[in-house]
Amino acid sequence: MGSLQPEIEKHLEGIRLLSSSDFVGFAILDKEEYIIRWKYVSGNRNDRYKRIRLRPGKGIAGQVIKHGRPVIFDTQYDRSLIDLREYPILLAESLEAVAAVPVTLKNAVTGVLMIGSRILRDFDKQTIELLESIAEQLGSMIQNYNKQEDRDLFQSIRKSITNKTNRKLGG
Repeated sequence: MGSLQPEIEKHLEGIRLLSSSDFVGFAILDKEEYIIRWKYVSGNRNDRYKRIRLRPGKGIAGQVIKHGRPVIFDTQYDRSLIDLREYPILLAESLEAVAAVPVTLKNAVTGVLMIGSRILRDFDKQTIELLESIAEQLGSMIQNYNKQEDRDLFQSIRKSITNKTNRKLGG
């Protein structure tokens, strides 16, 4: 089975164009390390996003994962109330406005889909609903991919066991 990366990156590019955003990112929670990383992006100016590591509750992605609801920083949010050092993706990509929503997999928040703009702007209700809908589709796409990957792994194991059994039986 091939990688999901090209499919996800194609979707992110479409989201970026559709939402008139400068940046789109998909962050994933690594359940073993309990660290959040920006795994896939579109519209990035550099690769600093790759070095960002967050714990749930920290940064934009961490807040979305911890609370399971959208985080929006736009013209309606008083920027003087936030310490930008606590939001490294804003600094790394020079973002002035962002909207981030949870991506769920098997009823658990495992990722974050975020759009961002390098100019201050508002995100209307329709844009947030569109982002939530796409995040839901993204979660389903990953879940279906994982199911197929599990089936492929099971078939590979079953084939290996069958081959070993046949050799032992002289078949």
